[in-house]
Amino acid sequence: MRSSPVLDKAAGALAEVVPAALRRREVTGLLDVRAWGKPVHPAVVVLPIGLYAASAALDLMPGSSKAARAVIGVGLAAAPVALATELAEYGTLDERQRRTAFVQLAANAAADVCYLTSFRLRGHGFGVVARAVSALGLAALAAGGLLGLQPAKPAKPGTVPHQHQEGPGGVREPV
Repeated sequence: MRSSPVLDKAAGALAEVVPAALRRREVTGLLDVRAWGKPVHPAVVVLPIGLYAASAALDLMPGSSKAARAVIGVGLAAAPVALATELAEYGTLDERQRRTAFVQLAANAAADVCYLTSFRLRGHGFGVVARAVSALGLAALAAGGLLGLQPAKPAKPGTVPHQHQEGPGGVREPV
C-alpha cells in the first residue's frame, strides 16, 4: 500500500468531492478540534470502534443479545461524528496520508454497513446471522487498522507537522 496509483487516484477523487464548505476554517475548527495539540479525530473514531468491539464480547455471553444490539446502536449513532471529523481533515492531508486515510475510511464505512445490517437483523430476530455480519464488520475494522499502519517518518528539521495555510474563502489548504 506504500505506492498504489489506483488508490492515489481514488483518494484524490474523494479529496475533490469533499465540499469546500467542509474545509472552511470555521468547520474544520469545530470538527478538527485539537486537544493538547493533537487532532480529535483519532479519539472520536475510537468510540464506534470500541462499541462495536464491545458488542462482539457481548455476543459471546449467553442472553446478551439485547445489550449487544443496544451497544451497536450507540456505535452507529457515533459513527457520523467520526466520519465528519475524518472528512474535515481529509482535504488537508498530503498524498501519502490521504492514501492511508482512504483505506481506513473505506474499511470503517464497510464496518458501519455491516453493523447497521446486524442491528436491523437483530431487530427482526435473526441473531445468528446478525452475529456473523457483526464479525465481518469487526474484521473490516481490523483490516483497515492494520492496512492503515505505516511507520512514522520524523519531521524534517524546521518544519511544523500538519502545517496549513488558509486559502480563498477561508478554506484550509495543505502547505
